[in-house]
Amino acid sequence: MKKLFYKIKTLPRKILLILAAFLIVLIGLRIALPYIVKDYVNNKLDNIPDYSGTIDDIDINLIRGAYEIEGIKLLKTNGKVPVPFFSADKLDLSVEWGALFDGSLVGEIIFENPKLNFVSGPTKTQSQTSVDESWQETIKDLFPLKINRFEILNGQIHYKDFHSDPKVDIFMSDIYSLATNLTNSENLSENLVAKIEARGVIMESGNFEMKMEVDPYTPEPTFDLNFSVRNVQLQKLNNFLKAYASFDVQGGVFNLDGEFAASNGKFEGYVKPIFKDLKVFSTEEEHENIFQFIWESVVGLVTEIFENQPKEQVATRIPFSGNFKDPDADIWTTIGILIRNAFIEALVPGIEKRISLKSVDK
Repeated sequence: MKKLFYKIKTLPRKILLILAAFLIVLIGLRIALPYIVKDYVNNKLDNIPDYSGTIDDIDINLIRGAYEIEGIKLLKTNGKVPVPFFSADKLDLSVEWGALFDGSLVGEIIFENPKLNFVSGPTKTQSQTSVDESWQETIKDLFPLKINRFEILNGQIHYKDFHSDPKVDIFMSDIYSLATNLTNSENLSENLVAKIEARGVIMESGNFEMKMEVDPYTPEPTFDLNFSVRNVQLQKLNNFLKAYASFDVQGGVFNLDGEFAASNGKFEGYVKPIFKDLKVFSTEEEHENIFQFIWESVVGLVTEIFENQPKEQVATRIPFSGNFKDPDADIWTTIGILIRNAFIEALVPGIEKRISLKSVDK
């Protein structure tokens, strides 16, 4: 160490001054970098049509090859929607070091406490259902590397209607999701397939699970998706049912299973809704008027007719297939399965494992 200090001390004065100036510039750049990046990110977010973005802070981590965006919000510019379309406590954008060791220079994004709000309203300006496709270009501008992995921690998705009576808020919380091999790199995966999995809690009562394999670089959509919903308490959905179907329920549990696969422009799949212990009509319930009383009586009668009495469930299986330009849902099969569940054999909850990329190709 003494020799090093001696060598530095014996360097010409001009070189020492240049080194000192260079060091001061580097320190200044490091101090200024978060502010420069913050302005850059804000400008990029403001370029998304009909939306403006804000962030609270930027934290740079040069050693890790990452930067963190804190307190991000994406709001509709006309101000007719009272909640942001997207918000998150933190976005961590970094080099995926595991992939780097495999010879691929790609990136990853981690979302902490993200929240997505879809809003239905009587007009387009009072609704919030999607963002222009240019947001994908915005993400590319914010992070130059191809995104190979993303992870969602403690996310939320809401469907809100502030103009219905009563107001509606259907949501999924505690969402965890992980997607890997989105760059479709043979260095990272033998089968060149991206994998996405997700789970969450629906209306603080039911559980959601999803697994998906997708080829992100085929010209036509190519994926294999399985999902299930378990034990959603139907009374939690009463505001939604009152607003859009003019009735509510006294009890019941909702389950749903589904498979969906697509390849070469064709698709095939089904959803299997199952309502257990469904109670729609009660003489002890107060009704707003005679019409609501009659309507709930009819709904209750229909559910009673199509309920499988031993299993106390109303269920069917809704198959669909075709191509993306001409989709087709098999209504008659759906009705037939509804009747079969009621009078012959109850449908069994669960993924049937009958839909796959091979079945679509056949």
